[in-house]
Amino acid sequence: MRLVGLDETRKALRGVDPVPLIEAGFAAYSRGEVVVPPVGELLFEDPPGDVHIKYGYIKGDEFYVVKLASGFYDNPKLGLPSSNGMMLLFDLRTGEPRAILHDECLLTNIRTAVAGAARRSTWRRRGSSEPVSWARAPRGDFSSSI
Repeated sequence: MRLVGLDETRKALRGVDPVPLIEAGFAAYSRGEVVVPPVGELLFEDPPGDVHIKYGYIKGDEFYVVKLASGFYDNPKLGLPSSNGMMLLFDLRTGEPRAILHDECLLTNIRTAVAGAARRSTWRRRGSSEPVSWARAPRGDFSSSI
């Protein structure tokens, strides 16, 4: 099993355009080619924080992933980042662990930013070529170009 840290993750992403990759993931999800069970969540009061557990796979792929993303909101007072996380990569045929991606939420942050940009560029008011502003969009008045 391989341990991939933040520096190695950053190096691997050099020159990679995540936008078409994430858009392809949304399209696969829309076609029912992705299995994504409900999100798991742990909430903490003292100290205030939470952990989200997400997992899934693309049908026909060779891997599945379990992602842990935490937010502990008093951490900056301790000189620590408020968010952290990692992904666990497993072989879909055998269940054998293949890698721990201790990316400290870098991939989650990139995915979140790209997802917002992709959503803005692909969701439009019916009959319009102008993107919908999610803050002002009326409920149910969207269509997707994916």
